[in-house]
Amino acid sequence: MEKVRRDTNFIVLGLVLYTLLRYVIFALEPLARVCFVRLVCSDSAERTVLLQQLEENAANSGVSSIVAVLAGVLFLGWYFRRDTPPRMVFQKKQPLPWKRLPLLICIFMGAQLIYSLFGNVLEFLLRLCGYTAMGQLNAASAQSTTVSMFLYTAVFAPVGEELIYRGLVMRQFQKYGNVFAIVVSAALFGVMHANLFQMIFAFLTGLVLGYTAAEFSLRWSIVLHLVNNLVFGELLGWLMGYLSPAEQDYLYRGINIFFFAFAAFWLLHHRKQLGHYLQQNRCAKKCYAAAFTAVAMVTFFVGNFGLAISGIQKR
Repeated sequence: MEKVRRDTNFIVLGLVLYTLLRYVIFALEPLARVCFVRLVCSDSAERTVLLQQLEENAANSGVSSIVAVLAGVLFLGWYFRRDTPPRMVFQKKQPLPWKRLPLLICIFMGAQLIYSLFGNVLEFLLRLCGYTAMGQLNAASAQSTTVSMFLYTAVFAPVGEELIYRGLVMRQFQKYGNVFAIVVSAALFGVMHANLFQMIFAFLTGLVLGYTAAEFSLRWSIVLHLVNNLVFGELLGWLMGYLSPAEQDYLYRGINIFFFAFAAFWLLHHRKQLGHYLQQNRCAKKCYAAAFTAVAMVTFFVGNFGLAISGIQKR
């Protein structure tokens, strides 16, 4: 099991370094704004006005996030270059039957109901103690208000995250079995969001995305992620903006219940095949213990959970 722990430390260290790289890019954004203003404006009054406008729009801008995810893909591609060359990232195990894609989308979206229920229970418990995490919930469900943030949320984030967590990280763990690789990469993907509400949803959807990438192709997991962010995130949110809050609530609940019921029915109906897959692709339980007690893994979890908990506020 020492090899599992050693490999986990190496893999997760890459994610820790990527996280630090993201924060460096975010920290440099104000400096980049000042340099940009100085280059395009010679008049001091114009500089002041333009800088104020850029600062006001900075909170809703996705430019730094786009730069960060592109830098992360390049950095981790270099970091894992020996064990996961480009051809391995996009390796195709078997073709995806066209009927299976809608099914995967339904199972993927079925996690929304669990996410919603978990969020309600968590917020209820926090309120009993005089706290709230509604700020995190609002951040998780917020719509894009700028073109750059829309591009990040709908395109760059899903593609970049799939390349990193399924294309690179999961491939590194596959030597210990598909189930192990899917579960561990999904756990890392969930915790990475550093949001108490998003963590559970990201973990559950990470299982579906991991299975899709492992059994079919990374291209299909990218498609699933794009459908979620673009169609069910941005487009559906925009359309629901034309409805009243009560109508939005009924529609949202109806969609979640439909997808969850369909996913639950299918999974129960095919539980024997699912059990066979888990049995066929399992690894020793000690592998999980070794992976989740690795120093880098603990550091990654503690850091991101710490950020998530810091979002809890006094009512």
